[in-house]
Amino acid sequence: MSEAVVRRPFFTWLSTAMGVGFYACAMWVAVFMREDGYMPPLTVAGSVVFFWVMGWHSAIRFTDAHLTVTNIVVTSTVAWPAVAEITADDGLCIRLRDDRELGSIAFGGSLIGGLRGYPTYQKAFSRLCEAHKSGRRGGKWDGTVQLRRSVRWRQLCAAVALIYGPLLIVLAVSE
Repeated sequence: MSEAVVRRPFFTWLSTAMGVGFYACAMWVAVFMREDGYMPPLTVAGSVVFFWVMGWHSAIRFTDAHLTVTNIVVTSTVAWPAVAEITADDGLCIRLRDDRELGSIAFGGSLIGGLRGYPTYQKAFSRLCEAHKSGRRGGKWDGTVQLRRSVRWRQLCAAVALIYGPLLIVLAVSE
């Protein structure tokens, strides 16, 4: 099975729309407000990176063998047999067999979600539960939870280059 990705659609598209809007503002400032220098458009473009990291980059990915949770820059990967349960009581939470918990910023807890039972999380919750059942059959738990943490730096560098590269070219050409 290839890697599947679980994201909150509204959260993802809202942050994408805001990122595009802020990028358009950064370009406008770079072209029409040249006398203010480089700092204003680069600062506005920084918010585009923030929106991308929060909405698109932060996600839960899984295969038959493992589960990966990306929160802003830190990515946590664990094998399915080490996952004890998945709950949607106070946001979407993955509890490991050693009682540690993996949470997701995109699927975090909220007062309104708690009162309504997190209806927007149910699709992701059911997909993860199905993957958990099939993933646990694929391997045996050896008694230890091996949680690997890393940074997906290549994606972050590519996003920063795609956002700042054209903006810096426009700034350099417009002088």
